Amino acid sequence: MAKKYDIAVIGAGAAGLTAAFTGAGFSKKVVLIDKNLPGGECTWSGCIPSKSLINIAEEVHHAKKYTPDLKVDTSAVLKDIQDIIQKVYSGESPEVLKKSGIDFINGYAKFVDPHAVEVNGERIEAKKIILSTGSSPMVPPIKGLDKVSYLTNETIFKQKSFPESMTILGGGAIGVEMAQALNRLGIKVTLVEKFERILPKDEEELVLMIQQRLVDEGVAIHTSATAVKANQEGSRIDLVIEKDGKEMTVSGEGLLVALGRKANVTGYDLEKAGVQYDSKSIQVDEHLETTAKGIYAIGDVVGPYQLSHMANVQGITATQNAILPINKKMDYEHVTWCTYTDPELGRSGLSEEEAREKHGDSIRVYEHEYADLDRANTKKDSIGKVKIILDKKGYILGASILGDRAGEIISQIQTIKSLNINMGKLSGVIHPYPTYSEVLVKIGKKVYVDNLLNQPIVKTFNKAKAGELPAKKIGIYGTVAAAGIGIANMAIKNNAQPKLGVENGRLKPVPSTPNAVSSQSTKADKLVPAWPYNGRKEEAKKNLIGMLKGYEGVSIVQVQENYVHAIAKSKGLKFKDDIEFYFNDAARQIEFRSASRVGYSDAGVNRKRYNEMRNRYIGISTHTRNA
Repeated sequence: MAKKYDIAVIGAGAAGLTAAFTGAGFSKKVVLIDKNLPGGECTWSGCIPSKSLINIAEEVHHAKKYTPDLKVDTSAVLKDIQDIIQKVYSGESPEVLKKSGIDFINGYAKFVDPHAVEVNGERIEAKKIILSTGSSPMVPPIKGLDKVSYLTNETIFKQKSFPESMTILGGGAIGVEMAQALNRLGIKVTLVEKFERILPKDEEELVLMIQQRLVDEGVAIHTSATAVKANQEGSRIDLVIEKDGKEMTVSGEGLLVALGRKANVTGYDLEKAGVQYDSKSIQVDEHLETTAKGIYAIGDVVGPYQLSHMANVQGITATQNAILPINKKMDYEHVTWCTYTDPELGRSGLSEEEAREKHGDSIRVYEHEYADLDRANTKKDSIGKVKIILDKKGYILGASILGDRAGEIISQIQTIKSLNINMGKLSGVIHPYPTYSEVLVKIGKKVYVDNLLNQPIVKTFNKAKAGELPAKKIGIYGTVAAAGIGIANMAIKNNAQPKLGVENGRLKPVPSTPNAVSSQSTKADKLVPAWPYNGRKEEAKKNLIGMLKGYEGVSIVQVQENYVHAIAKSKGLKFKDDIEFYFNDAARQIEFRSASRVGYSDAGVNRKRYNEMRNRYIGISTHTRNA
């Protein structure tokens, strides 16, 4: 007898757990299947143990500054790490899952048809199936490696103690984090990377800074080096590497292979379900659905980013798509990550090189040294740098941060980027002092000023000042400049809408500006006649709104019984003018007001607008009556 579910999730790692909890949150009957215990790589051999090791190693590192001869019992370190793993696991155990309405089956799932798998000899059927089978350490075909007792991230934390020396093969995030942490515990570390620098996916300038920090702390680093063969003699493991056309041997009591991850795609009989895949990933569309309808795939087995936080987002997206009638696309535009070295290295969006390739030289690059942050200077030997890449208008394309708390600061960058907020707006956001995040306010102030300087009219004034404009134009711009001192401030004030509308049967008193023409003005040079309307008011209002909709640069923002408010934006600086119409029923006429929000001379714009709008309205009304 088959067990039937709404959703079956295969793989109980970060992605699978998120998918299962999301499905249960929609009151669906969910089963979670994994050959191992819940938690996956992140809990048992990835994020949790590695960050625990990093924290312990940092404490030891700082203690050694004042106790140079400090010795570390690495067996005690590994025990503490296991305790932390168990604490995290207690929040995702089968018992916890059951309380959330999720069944957990500990076993290996194999497809028998598109909507059924077999686990421990039992048939499990589900309307929708989500594959989150994860990834495994990638081990290259290096000669002799299969005869060596090498370690991976899945086995290193299961050791009783760490060896006294360690060779780490791979200079990605895992390799670099482990190299620094183990070295700080007193283990002699040699790091081997085939590329010309470690962390090849991050900003080169910042990577070289952290690379030098590792070297200064005692890590031996060999870049542009390829592993050729491995051999073990007793407790010593020799790794032969090729560098600069020559072979050399690096030795250690341990060898950690940290060369990335490979997708877990074999052993599940995916062919029987019609799921297409290759050695790198399971094939999915933009909604995370596989080539088999009703079967989705998420997490490391899909990529393109093998990151726990990306797996979580995919888990939510795929589960919602499996349940709801409206499908949501998986968006990879706002990708972020952090390498937890000391100092941390955070990344969001594009690098400078990627941004230039995509957007050309119109990008704006802002940098700020940690040395200029008071909080950073309270810590001895603090290094760091913030680099933010913006488009020409001041919106974030990408950022990289090397420094303490980089993971927290890059999260703030990620929020601003995802919400499409101009970086210049951070200039007015109050941050506590002293903090590392204060760097964003400092950069925000620079961006704010540059945003103003990039305004066309300000550029024109600067060109005139520098003598870059033709002589005949300088006089014109000089006159405008003399009459319009403080354009930057004007632009800011222009965003503040005055309190307009109707009061006591007429338009409210005109705002404090000399740039308003009005049918209620007491000044002859500002007075414009009201428009009579014939026929019904409803027809007159319809004609008026039709006129406004056809007027370029004008948008209607408010329509009431006797009142219409519109805003006209200039093409250059997008200055806003308020246009108001009041239907005076007693006089059967439309009273008009056009007012510029700032400045001292509108060069007759408001009166010109009145004439044009009045003529257009009369034309439309005449046409309507004749029709």
